[in-house]
Amino acid sequence: MLRNTFVYPPNHQVGYLNASRADLLRLGALFRVAATSSHSAIHIPVPPGAQPMTCVDSDTHPLPMLLAREDTGLRPSDWPNLRHRMRRASAPLRVTAPAARPPDRPDDVHRRADRSPARFAEHAATIVIIARAELLFWIGDWLTAVGDHVAQDRHVHQHGESFLGDMVGFFDPRGTDQPMHAFCVIAVEPIFHQARWRKRRTPIG
Repeated sequence: MLRNTFVYPPNHQVGYLNASRADLLRLGALFRVAATSSHSAIHIPVPPGAQPMTCVDSDTHPLPMLLAREDTGLRPSDWPNLRHRMRRASAPLRVTAPAARPPDRPDDVHRRADRSPARFAEHAATIVIIARAELLFWIGDWLTAVGDHVAQDRHVHQHGESFLGDMVGFFDPRGTDQPMHAFCVIAVEPIFHQARWRKRRTPIG
């Protein structure tokens, strides 16, 4: 389980992913695993004790996420039945994620992503991301790259969290319940927060 990953559906056209460094690296690997098979999907549950994100007009609660390749034929409306079957018959499975590659892609990959972006939909209280394998690999590599950057991010050291970037151009805004123009990724990593280490070094008494 990703214990420090919280995915918030779009609010005022912006979705949010808050995660620790380790979870960003794991999430990148899970996107690449999803990209390798046309016969499976990856389910990422909400961690226990998840808190809502306070917005201007309401609180937004994190949702679980389902990742699948486009050629699985999976539709968001299929998820409730699939979830029921998973609860009745499931077994642990160990897989090896493909190695990460640099997130930069040539122009032809960008053009194909523009023509066939990922679908980001919300159904049955779950965020469903369906995309071509090439795009799932790309998202996974992008998440791994920003996860690798967390330990050197000065805002993480100063505040314990930092905005890492917008996932813009990956998703089709028409595939959401409300238009989405950005998916913001925020690292939340108290272990690197300098105040924590100052407190540990402060003599007692």
